[in-house]
Amino acid sequence: MKFKTLVLFISFIATLNSCIFTEEIYVHKDGSGNFSLKMDMGELMKGLPKNNDKDSLQHSKVIDSIIFFKDILVEHKDSISQLSKEKQEAVEALKDLKLEMHVNEDKGEMLLDFRLDFKDPSELKNMQEKIALAQSFNDKKNKDKEVPSKTTVDYLFNGRTFKRKVVLKDLSEEELKKVDKSLQQASTFLEGSTYRLIYHFDKKIKKVSLKDAVISKDKKTMTFEVSMDSLTKNPQLLDFEVRLK
Repeated sequence: MKFKTLVLFISFIATLNSCIFTEEIYVHKDGSGNFSLKMDMGELMKGLPKNNDKDSLQHSKVIDSIIFFKDILVEHKDSISQLSKEKQEAVEALKDLKLEMHVNEDKGEMLLDFRLDFKDPSELKNMQEKIALAQSFNDKKNKDKEVPSKTTVDYLFNGRTFKRKVVLKDLSEEELKKVDKSLQQASTFLEGSTYRLIYHFDKKIKKVSLKDAVISKDKKTMTFEVSMDSLTKNPQLLDFEVRLK
């Protein structure tokens, strides 16, 4: 699938409501694991007006596709070389990322799933920001309009404790204005949306610092949900740690 199609789909996300974002991570004893960021837009698809024209029914879209970011990096290496060293490193960190895309108009299904295997959770630092950068690095029109992230998100694991650390950045006054404006717009678009965490561990969970986190019967999986509106206003709601037995 062409890069422009990828940009179209990811940009479309920015205007969605009633969507479910799921950050799912499997962490093994040695620190390796799998990361997945799913975006389920089925409710939006079901809410769209249906076109019963014969031509439309014959051309209903069904998409099952996998996009490998390493191919995108090769295709757009010239554009990437014009980025700052820091941004080049951020984009290069996505070389093993893949996007699984499923769309079925008739069934009202639309799911995007960004997936990455890692050797250590620290490789997931600012993953959402990196994905957004990969979407925008070839968008020349918006290079000067790029909105800085308000936080840094680190993932740390020492074998007994897993931490998702959210730290507020020290931004300039101008950057803060851009962020606040962007967050106000996002708050409107993301009304009714949910951000869900599902973390799996080989060892049993002893304690989670998130007050309303749900732990599975086998004590190896924790789940937590927060409204996107609340998360947009306070990203540190997802700053927590999981202690294992």
